[in-house]
Amino acid sequence: MVEIRLLLATFLLVFMRVAQSQNVIHKHYVLAGITPYFIAVGEVATVLWVVDNGWYSIPFVGTGGAVGAVLSMYVFNKWVRNG
Repeated sequence: MVEIRLLLATFLLVFMRVAQSQNVIHKHYVLAGITPYFIAVGEVATVLWVVDNGWYSIPFVGTGGAVGAVLSMYVFNKWVRNG
């Protein structure tokens, strides 16, 4: 169960960080003001669960981050930018 939580928390964290970068670059002010709260949730959850699980967390954190980054880029280009 902890594996899924790590993967999802890191997914959220990286997804929102990439989205925030796109918000700033493309001057989406409202979205840029809302996104940090989602980043904070992902950040705190990831840190807490990684501290509990140590090096064992790496594959789940890496996978969540990779999927989060790619999907965030796709979603932004598909729905926000072309919107």
